[in-house]
Amino acid sequence: MGSSRLSTEAENRRGDAKPQKIVWLPVLVILVNLAGLGLLVAYSLLNLRPDLSTLHGPEPHAFVQWTVLLAVLAPAAASLMHVWPVLGWLRSRTPEPTGEAPGDVPATIAQRAANAPLALAAFSLLGWILVTVPAVVRSVMIGSDIPFGLAAHLVLRPVLAGLIAATATFFAAEYVCRTHVWPALLSGTRIAGNPRLRRVRVSHRLLVLWLAISVLPLGAVALTTYARVAGVDLATDPLLARVVSVVLLIAGSAVVGGAWLAWLVSRSIARPLETLETATARLREGRFDTRLSVSTTDELGSLAEGFNLMAGRLSQSYAELETRNRELAEALDRVVFLEHVKRGLDRFVPDAVRRAIEKDPESPALAKKAKDVTVLFLDIEGYSRLSEQLARPTLNALVERYFSLFLASIRAEGGDINETAGDGLMIIFQAGERTAHAASAVRAALAIQTQTSMANRDAVEGHPPIVVNIGISSGECDVGATRFHGPAGERWTFTASGPVTNLAARLGDHAYGGQILLAAETANRVGDRFPLRSLGPVSLKNLSNSVDAWEVQPDRPDHDGD
Repeated sequence: MGSSRLSTEAENRRGDAKPQKIVWLPVLVILVNLAGLGLLVAYSLLNLRPDLSTLHGPEPHAFVQWTVLLAVLAPAAASLMHVWPVLGWLRSRTPEPTGEAPGDVPATIAQRAANAPLALAAFSLLGWILVTVPAVVRSVMIGSDIPFGLAAHLVLRPVLAGLIAATATFFAAEYVCRTHVWPALLSGTRIAGNPRLRRVRVSHRLLVLWLAISVLPLGAVALTTYARVAGVDLATDPLLARVVSVVLLIAGSAVVGGAWLAWLVSRSIARPLETLETATARLREGRFDTRLSVSTTDELGSLAEGFNLMAGRLSQSYAELETRNRELAEALDRVVFLEHVKRGLDRFVPDAVRRAIEKDPESPALAKKAKDVTVLFLDIEGYSRLSEQLARPTLNALVERYFSLFLASIRAEGGDINETAGDGLMIIFQAGERTAHAASAVRAALAIQTQTSMANRDAVEGHPPIVVNIGISSGECDVGATRFHGPAGERWTFTASGPVTNLAARLGDHAYGGQILLAAETANRVGDRFPLRSLGPVSLKNLSNSVDAWEVQPDRPDHDGD
């Protein structure tokens, strides 16, 4: 609730910002210095000019002209030159929507706007100091007829007026900047530790206020008293001497007491703020154990308490975040590990099994059920002879090379490699309706034949040509997982079992010379798509009755692809 209110107030302040009002600052300098000039004129009429009326010197109106030029117009012109680049940049910007401050403020523009109050105060003070030059000239031209105290009064009063005008200019300009300019132009500027920003600390502000409300007025009183009694023999007038003593005592005690009080207030306000600034910098560096001592019951004490609560919550949040990051890193490591495991298992698990597990990891649909499939068995003819001719590593590499060539074609037709047995593969086709998966198996067989011929033609290993024989059978099988339980644990295998699988295997054994043999059911399903040659009844190993077999002739492509 509190943070939401603070953020709303900050947004409102940025929305109310009108940085174009920085153009008011030169006008403000004119008004403040005109007010200072008016006070100086009134002060002179009441205290000094009657004493100079009988003295000879430059005409008073010439002195006033120089004062107006140096103390009013020159500071205003310098102030306009200081803020002119900011005004030019603001005019060059595309008009922003109402309530939005201009973004992407250049650093030089932000720094010039930030330094404006102090710069304007310096221009005002410098102008009034320059006024002392014609004052000194006037005093010298008047000559020795003027008493020293009166001459000092004539010279020092512009300096006093300049200090007062500079103080008023600084605080008034800073108010305008805080209200309208800085919320829009300083939002992206680094304040702490920025050497280009002329920061005026709280202790310095208190010192300036002490000068403005204590030292300078009382100094003017003392200076006036000194000028009035210059050349007067106070011994002849004890009452006047006591009045002068009282005035000087009050002025001196007020100055000393004001200095002491200003120092105490500075220690009570500026020091805690500096400590808070240092603690904030430590917190920004990530040192969340930073805490402030609560040593007062005013707003500064509440601020220190709020800082400690914020630091404590940040420390707790950071610790929780670190814990979450560690847990997340561990989880990511586990995910990476599981991805590696998954990629490894994918090489051994049929695609149908993988898809079933991904769909429902807790209860994959792997139970055995009757399903119409087409089973393809292939093996390498003369594998035993090759194993006698070739070294075992060479034979293994040869088999892996040829079988790897078949993988893309098998997957393209939707086949799942179910089992491998040295020189043979068992592949199940079950996607689509009955004739579709039967045709897919035949197309995969033809592709395997073509790839084998191409590999034999390109072979340079010095081995005889490889011959792959294939048997295909279609029908209903029990497809699913077979579970083996025992004391050592549990083992699952995914396969298709039944007479259809056995028939495909026997046809593969019976084939020779690279034949593709089909069972009667498969031939009936794909007879109109591929050229077939009937082999009539054939006797197969471990089958009591002869079965009809067909051979696929690779003379023309599958017409179903049109």
